[in-house]
Amino acid sequence: MEIQRFETDVCFECPVCGKYAETSAEVPEPNWGAAEKMSDLTSEDQTEVVCNHCKTAFSAYVYNSSSSCDVTLDEHPDTVVDADMAFFSPPDEDWTETDIPANPYDVFMQSYHHTGDILADHGGDDGSHLINRMVFAQKVGAMEAYLGDTLKNRVNEKPEAMLRLLEADKELAKQRFGLAEIAAKPEIVSEAVAQYLRSILYHNLPKVDFLYRTALEVTVLRSHADKAKLMKAINYRHDCIHRNGFDKDGAQLTKFTKAYVQETADLIKSLVEQIEEDVYGPYPF
Repeated sequence: MEIQRFETDVCFECPVCGKYAETSAEVPEPNWGAAEKMSDLTSEDQTEVVCNHCKTAFSAYVYNSSSSCDVTLDEHPDTVVDADMAFFSPPDEDWTETDIPANPYDVFMQSYHHTGDILADHGGDDGSHLINRMVFAQKVGAMEAYLGDTLKNRVNEKPEAMLRLLEADKELAKQRFGLAEIAAKPEIVSEAVAQYLRSILYHNLPKVDFLYRTALEVTVLRSHADKAKLMKAINYRHDCIHRNGFDKDGAQLTKFTKAYVQETADLIKSLVEQIEEDVYGPYPF
């Protein structure tokens, strides 16, 4: 099972359908151990970019460095492709059983230990160090994946959880189905709930807390102090991925010391362990 992948967010005008495509593409991971300095952290290989509108798959060449990521479509080299800095990301989330891990906690813990090893072995003392930022972004992303996958699994497993969502969530309450639709497709309600949960941005912690309290009767955000730290971490992750470690005012963030990244990782791990215990019962999970 793929725990995470190294990828970049890309935008381009699709040469086939003409629409503005926004998607992601896999990037070869640098050889962290062989790099003696930041400029050595490069990688290049073929990848695939899929238009999110017409679903056309384009073969592409990707070159990644410590300061940029360049993507060129093989058969359309004149197409301008805007690519963000590469980052670690959890696998794409889907509602289908094959795409949601059976045990999101195990996936989270594997990611926690793997990225912790990268931080310890290759992280830097500088609070703006690239490896530190990459690890930090992955730690927060792993939390989001855990929250989403665990909620989807439990709602899918427990009819009473789905019913509580249908009764309390305003967005779901807006949906109406006729008797003919239900007769033709009995699973229409569960599919509507699945589609709704797929649409949630799981870094929106207040919304996630509402969904967990409603469906699973579990509180995600217990401490105001922890909530503030996690919300700040989520904002920092956005700056790491989309602004290359700069804030919206153009100032470079120097927060990402090894100590801060590890402190955030341990806070997230504590949150995940508490949720896992509340959802499935006392340890061992």
